[in-house]
Amino acid sequence: MLLLTSTSDLVRLTTSAAASTIEVHTSYIDVSGSTITPGRTNTLIATATTTTIVASPAAATQRNVKAIYVTNNSSGTNCTVAVSHTDGTNAIELMQFVLLPGENLGYREDG
Repeated sequence: MLLLTSTSDLVRLTTSAAASTIEVHTSYIDVSGSTITPGRTNTLIATATTTTIVASPAAATQRNVKAIYVTNNSSGTNCTVAVSHTDGTNAIELMQFVLLPGENLGYREDG
């Protein structure tokens, strides 16, 4: 389980190369009191950069990240991708992989 519990929490993806397209899908639920709201984000990345892939929740809301999928759709460029969580002060790398063209990585809360 990956929780974002403050308005400063984020999940970011860092890419090492300008691949033609790194495709990212994230799914999550927001919990505010007794209200549960599902959400998702699709992100395309074409440069070596750090990109927010799961934004901070609203105040008084907890965001539970259910899944993260990252695909290297380049036809010929390897790309190192690193997923990190930040609380606004400390950025912690959760995982890092080299994705060959056509490869993907997946994180699901159930393993």
